[in-house]
Amino acid sequence: MQKSYLRSVIHNATWFRLQPASGKTPWYKNRWLVQIVVPVLIVLAVGAGVGLAGLGTYQLATGTNLFNTSTGSLGVPSSASVSMPKGVGGDQSLNFQPASLTIAKGGKVTWTNNDVANHTVTSTTTPSGAASFNSGNMAPNATYTATFTVDGTYKYFCAYHYWMTGTITVTG
Repeated sequence: MQKSYLRSVIHNATWFRLQPASGKTPWYKNRWLVQIVVPVLIVLAVGAGVGLAGLGTYQLATGTNLFNTSTGSLGVPSSASVSMPKGVGGDQSLNFQPASLTIAKGGKVTWTNNDVANHTVTSTTTPSGAASFNSGNMAPNATYTATFTVDGTYKYFCAYHYWMTGTITVTG
């Protein structure tokens, strides 16, 4: 049987002395554990960290909440989130995120103003029989939710920033 040792410091010098430890084999001398389990755990941890970091970076950069959708029948979401990302009020290359989405009939869409500027969510076209929608003024961090009960295509824009447009398709 192998003996394992612990290092202990001699109080009056900077030397180390080895002393026998318990008769149990330390974990780092277990071949199966060191050569198989530990590398697998390391790969899983690194993979999870890289994956979540990538999603988190995308979410921070775009303001899109990637983890906030629920699915209705036929795999079409029954709710969705739309962001007005930081800087969209002054940068015409930016837009609502996502700019187009599909939801189930009866579904809800929630817009969140993640910008420092005020915005609106104002319908421009709606299907026949559907009500128009208008959030009014949305200050930074404000939210607005609309429920879509009629099938068809809804188009909307920000009344303050003409380049900000979006489309919602309601199915089912």
